[in-house]
Amino acid sequence: MKRYKWLFLLACASSVGTVANAQAPTDPVALKAFRSDVINAVFSKVKKKHFQPRAIDDVYATAVWKHYLQTIDPYSSILLQQDIDQLAKYKTTIDDEINTGRTDFFDAAFALLEQRVKETEALCMQHLAKPFDFKQKESIANNADAFHYPTTLAERSERWRKLMKSYVLRNYIEMKMSSGDTTTLASEVDPKIEAKAREKVRKWYAEYFKKSYGKEAANEKFTAYINDAVIEIDPHTMYSGPKDNSFADMLAKRYYGIGMELGINADDYFIKRLLPGGTAMQSGLAKENDNIIAIATKDGEMKPVSGMANNDVVAMIRGEKGTTVKMELQQPGEKSRIVEIKRDEMVDTENKAKGAVIEKNGKRYGYIYLPGFYIDPKGENLNGSYNDVVKEMNKMREQQVDGIIMDLRGNGGGSLEEVVKMGNCFMPSSPISWLRSKEVVNNYSSSAKEAMYNGPLTVMVDEASASASEIFAAAIQDLGRGLIVGTSSSYGKGTAQMNMNLGKLGDTNGNTADVSYGSMRLTMEKFYRVNGTTTQMIGVKPEIVFQDRMYWQPIGEKIFSSALNVDTLRFPPINRLKFSFDSASVVNRAKERIANNPAYKNVSANIQAVLDYSKEPVNLELASFVRQYKQANAAQKAIQTGKELPANAQLSVKAATLNSYNPAIHKAEETETPGYKAFLDRIRKDIYIAETVSVLEDMAKGSK
Repeated sequence: MKRYKWLFLLACASSVGTVANAQAPTDPVALKAFRSDVINAVFSKVKKKHFQPRAIDDVYATAVWKHYLQTIDPYSSILLQQDIDQLAKYKTTIDDEINTGRTDFFDAAFALLEQRVKETEALCMQHLAKPFDFKQKESIANNADAFHYPTTLAERSERWRKLMKSYVLRNYIEMKMSSGDTTTLASEVDPKIEAKAREKVRKWYAEYFKKSYGKEAANEKFTAYINDAVIEIDPHTMYSGPKDNSFADMLAKRYYGIGMELGINADDYFIKRLLPGGTAMQSGLAKENDNIIAIATKDGEMKPVSGMANNDVVAMIRGEKGTTVKMELQQPGEKSRIVEIKRDEMVDTENKAKGAVIEKNGKRYGYIYLPGFYIDPKGENLNGSYNDVVKEMNKMREQQVDGIIMDLRGNGGGSLEEVVKMGNCFMPSSPISWLRSKEVVNNYSSSAKEAMYNGPLTVMVDEASASASEIFAAAIQDLGRGLIVGTSSSYGKGTAQMNMNLGKLGDTNGNTADVSYGSMRLTMEKFYRVNGTTTQMIGVKPEIVFQDRMYWQPIGEKIFSSALNVDTLRFPPINRLKFSFDSASVVNRAKERIANNPAYKNVSANIQAVLDYSKEPVNLELASFVRQYKQANAAQKAIQTGKELPANAQLSVKAATLNSYNPAIHKAEETETPGYKAFLDRIRKDIYIAETVSVLEDMAKGSK
C-alpha cells in the first residue's frame, strides 16, 4: 500500500471563486501590487505543479477573455457591443499579463462594467416604476446563449424591459397562486398583486446593483477573474479567497444548518435533496423540489433569492445553532408557504453511509447508500466512509443477505484513501487504481487477503457519480467482481486534486505580518483503471442501463472545453475474477425488463420535455406565460413521481441492524430516527432500486 497524500477526488467545477477579501489592501497602489502577487503566486503553482499545465498563449488568453465576460455579464445584457469591441484587444494579451503579473484586462473590463451597471440600474428602476402590459404578445429568449450584446442603448433598454417583465410575470403568477385564487390566473390581471410583484423585483435588483460596483465588488470580480483563468487550465483547478472552509466542510460533513442540498435552475434555487438527520427533513415543513422564493434577513425582511450568488444563499440558510431560518417555499404549481426551521449542528452522521435490508420472494438483499467518500471529521480514522461501510457490512453478514447493492448515485467523490480501503470490503488483495503524477505512476491496491463479502454485488451510478465513485465502480467492473447499473455513463472525471495555501510568511522581528493570497485546488494527478484505460471524459459505462440521464441539466466532464485529454497506459495484466452466474443472461433479462417497463421511458421523456422548455423563448403575454409555466412544472412533477413505484408494487424494506441489538433494553439507535425512517421510505418507492434487486435476484439464482 502506498503512502497517501491528501488527494481528493471530487467533481465540483465552478465559475465563481469564493470571495474573502479581508487581506486585500485598500490603498490603490498597494492593491495593484497585491493583485499582481496573487497572479504570480497562483500561476507559479500551476506551472510548477499542475499535472498537465496548459500553454499560457494566445489561444488560452482568448478562452479566459471569453469565459470572464460570460461570468460578469452572463446574459450579454449589461455591456454593449462597443465595449466588447474595445476589450477585444486583450484577447491576445491576457497570456502576457498573466506571465508578468499584470491586470490590464481586468482593470479595463471592470471599469466598463461599473459604468454600464450604473446605467443598467437606472434602466431597471425606470421600467419597474410603472405596470407592465401583460396582454401584449411578445417574447424573450430563455437561454443565455441566445443573447448577443446590444449594439445601441435603445436595444439594451428594450432587452431589460422584457427581462424585468418576465421576472415580474413569474413573481405575479407565484403570488397569485399563493393567494389560492387561480380562477382568473390566465385571464385577468390583479393590479395590486402586479404592483407587489414589481416591488419585489425592484427590491431584489436594487440590492443586486448595490453590490455590483465599488471596492468590494472589484475584489469579488477579481477573485472570479483568477478563478476563471485557472478553470481554463482544467475544470477542477480552482482559486478561492482566504478563509474558505467549504471544501473541508464538504469532506468532513460538519456545519450548522438545516440539512438541505440546493439545486439551481437558471437563476432560481430549489431543494434538490433533504439530508437525512437534518432539521428540514425532521420538521416535515420542507419538501424536495420546493422552489425557494425568499429567505428572511437578520432584520426579518423576506428577501427574494432568485439570481443571488450561491454563497450568499447558503450563508442565509446557515447560522448559529438553535436559531431559526424563515423561508418562503413553493411546490411547482401550488400555493407558496412560509416555514420556520431551527438550525442545528450538522456533523451529518445520518447523511453518511447507511444500510437497509430488502426482502423479496423469501430472500434478503442488502442495500448500502454512500453519498461520498468522506473522511473522519476529527482525523481519527474511526468514522470515515470506509469504517461506516464496514459497520453496515457487518449488519449485512449477520442478516445473511443473498446480495448487496452499493448505491453511488449522486456521489461526487472524495478521499482517495477511503475509496482504496473500500476495496477491502468486496475484493481480495488486488489493484484498485493507478495514479499518474508528472514524475511517476503509482499503484493503489486493497490489502485484504480475503474480502468481507464475496456474494452477488451490484453498484448503482448516474451521471453525477464522479471521481472516487468512478474509481470504485471501475475496479468492480474491471475485476469482474460485480455488475454496474445506472445511466449510460458516470460523470467522467479522471483527475485528482490537492489543496494548497497561497501567501508569504511575515517577519516577526521586523513586525511584518503574514500575507494570505487565498488558496487553490490544483490538479496533480490523473487516475487510470486497473486495465490502463481512463474514466476521464468517458466515465464508467454500466452493463445495465436504465436510461440515458437522470437530470435535465447537462452534467459531466465532457461539457467543459478545458477538460484534460483521454489517454491509455499499459499496465500488467490483471487477474479477473470469474462470475458464479451467467452474466450475459442476467444482463439480457434486465434489458428486457427495462424495455418493457414504460416508467423509464416516461421519466426520460419528461426530462427531455423540461430540457426543451428551458430552450423555448418565454412568452410575455399572460395566458401564454401561464400555459408555459404549468407545462414545465407538470413535467418536473412527472419526473419526480415517475421515479416512484405504485403503492401496490413497493418494496419490502426493513432496518439493517445487528442481531445483538434489542430495542427493549438498548438506547434508540440511528435506525429509529425520523431521518432513517424517511430513508427506508425512499428505498421502498425507488423504481431503480427495485430493478437492481431483480438483477441481484437473477445473479443469486444463477450462482453455483
